[in-house]
Amino acid sequence: MYKNIYLKKGKDESLKRFHPWVFSGAIQRMDDGIEEGEVVRVINANGDFIAVGHYQKGTITVRVLSFEDIAIDDAFWEKSILSALNMRIRIGIADNPNNNTYRLIHGEGDYLPGLVIDCYGKTAVIQAHSVGMHYSRNEVCKALLKVMGGRIENVFYKSETTIPQKKDLHQEDGFLYGHTDDNVAVENGLKFHIDWLKRKAYTFSTPLTDEQVCDNSFVDLALDIAKAAKPMNDFLNYTFEEYGEFKRDER
Repeated sequence: MYKNIYLKKGKDESLKRFHPWVFSGAIQRMDDGIEEGEVVRVINANGDFIAVGHYQKGTITVRVLSFEDIAIDDAFWEKSILSALNMRIRIGIADNPNNNTYRLIHGEGDYLPGLVIDCYGKTAVIQAHSVGMHYSRNEVCKALLKVMGGRIENVFYKSETTIPQKKDLHQEDGFLYGHTDDNVAVENGLKFHIDWLKRKAYTFSTPLTDEQVCDNSFVDLALDIAKAAKPMNDFLNYTFEEYGEFKRDER
């Protein structure tokens, strides 16, 4: 099974509230030989299991993948991706004839810290924002193709700049599966040309008139987007509070 990381007394409170990060200042000790990107178990001061996740050197030492004592295997990746897909289907952005562009996996929001997957038509773009997710990219790709079925035919890996402080990872951009030159995707009936290599991938292919932009439905859509961003803002505010406590503990 996985090696363990042991927390200081009282440093499991945020994890009890299912916060997905373990800060370095919360750690009492670690088992010997833990490598960066490795899956580890997190144990509280009473010796009880509390989480399993990816270990990484730095302020955020563990990114939690599960609060259950389970194996991070093919079944885990498939279940996690399927859960995210089903939620996108329920809210109408996946399996929608007028929309084949959406974020399938959004890191902590889908209980997969360090992983982002965007779907553009038949192509999925994977980004790793942690060493553990970089090492797991092939397992993620395999599970993605199985869960998505015919929805996805190509998987592009784009992590050359997402973990730049780790120069020895050789995280080169390129296709993990398939290949395509078709970069047209549809979002809410609008066509876009996608450039996988650029940070800002969208380029409008369908022009909008002033009347469309000023239409009430467009304003409603903008308001919905702002509302959707609120949970992430709340999460970030909470994280900053936790980080402030961690910095005070260090002093």
